[in-house]
Amino acid sequence: MGFTVDEYGEEIRRLFKHIYDPGRYRIPPADLVVYNSEKQISQLQFQAAGANQPIKRDEFSFVVYIDGACRDNGASDARASYGVYFGPNSAYNTNGLLQAEAPQTSTRAEIEALAAALEVIKRLCKDDLKLQQIKIATDSAYLVDAMSLHIEGWIEKDGVGSRGKPVAHFERLKMLHEMLDEMEFGDDGGIEVEFWRVDRGMNKEADALANAALDGEQKLPLV
Repeated sequence: MGFTVDEYGEEIRRLFKHIYDPGRYRIPPADLVVYNSEKQISQLQFQAAGANQPIKRDEFSFVVYIDGACRDNGASDARASYGVYFGPNSAYNTNGLLQAEAPQTSTRAEIEALAAALEVIKRLCKDDLKLQQIKIATDSAYLVDAMSLHIEGWIEKDGVGSRGKPVAHFERLKMLHEMLDEMEFGDDGGIEVEFWRVDRGMNKEADALANAALDGEQKLPLV
């Protein structure tokens, strides 16, 4: 499997870019993800090396789309929500409002979308041991960079960022990072989670779920 590297050639943990994956870079973006109606999850496709090789579904993968929403962001009466999308009419699709005591911001909404997604992912992977390579698709550059580029440095500096200021939402991000480490390296590990920055057009269903929660239409995953 290919991996993403930084300007010094070092691997960037938990960052997915299909153009660096030898089994996927030749696949058109529109064909990269397919829905498995039997498992009710979206999965990546791959293509073996060599001329005229067929494109096949990767049974070890699945893709989860997440998004956050916040109305009146920055105001005292702001309300934030999240959406998690596994595929069309999937029983695992979920959304919800952020707890009242949490910061009601769009950034925190993205973080809570990740938290909600991981809870469902853990249960799905426990029930289906084939599922080992998880891609979290989001249009939030902040969340992708935080979880793949910055979090380990922030932890080393006890939550202080590169400019010497406290990192917003640090304790929540640290907790999610530790959860990812446990999923990958713990006794029941072997689950690799990577973050995939996608265009908003690819994430419209998760966005719709997040906004539906703000409209009072909440959906719980059937797991």
